[in-house]
Amino acid sequence: MIGSMASCGSCGAEGVAPDQACPRCGAMPVPELELAVRPRPPPKPLQPRKAKKEELSLELAVDPRAIVAERAAETHSAPLEYGLGGAAMSAPVARGPAKVSSMAPGHDEEAEIVADARVLAEYGEAPTSWVTSPFYAWRVLKRQRALKTAHLARQAEAERTGVALEDALVAFAERVRPAAEKVAAYAVALEALTRAEDVLRSRDKVLAAEQDAQKARLAQVDERLTALEAELSQAQIDERLAAEQLSSSQGALAREEAKLKRAEGELAAARQREGGGSA
Repeated sequence: MIGSMASCGSCGAEGVAPDQACPRCGAMPVPELELAVRPRPPPKPLQPRKAKKEELSLELAVDPRAIVAERAAETHSAPLEYGLGGAAMSAPVARGPAKVSSMAPGHDEEAEIVADARVLAEYGEAPTSWVTSPFYAWRVLKRQRALKTAHLARQAEAERTGVALEDALVAFAERVRPAAEKVAAYAVALEALTRAEDVLRSRDKVLAAEQDAQKARLAQVDERLTALEAELSQAQIDERLAAEQLSSSQGALAREEAKLKRAEGELAAARQREGGGSA
């Protein structure tokens, strides 16, 4: 949009008519460019902030750790008792009032194992809505990692316990054997044990003899290897000496060939001088 001047741009006189020269200085008006700009829209009213939704939390009505601890305490509460004859008599292990005997009719052992596994896993109740499914999946994933770590630790502990148990049984048998040999009821078992020990000793003797023979053979092989290594080192020394002699001989041959070439050159020069003098 082009607007006209209301005053002279040169002298500042007021009341200049549009498109006419200034009556004071005679300057023509200069048109002024003005751009049509859209007016700014009014600011939008501020909307109230939405209140944050409370996060859903999974809580169990029963603490599985307390149940596991209680069952473990009930399992290990009954100690073992040994009689005179060395026979082990164990008291019945109390599994708690909630346990059902495996001999009872209608008992489902698989369902019992599944229930124990669920209590040990501590996954919690399965979600009933898709909203809580990701939280449940994350909890299961974390628990599986923790259970794998605990399982590896328990396996190592079980192996150590098995070795310790075998050592303890051997030590116990060694201590109880003199007393058991005096009881006629253990004569047959001890006789079989004695025969097995004799067989093992004979096998050990045979294995020991074979091992000694193998050691002797290995010693002979080591001696032969030592002798061969000594011969190899001597052969390498002789090879180096022969190489040095060969290099010195080649150098002497090269010097003699150079002398021979000089002698031939002198002889040829002498013949040329004799031929030129006679001519």
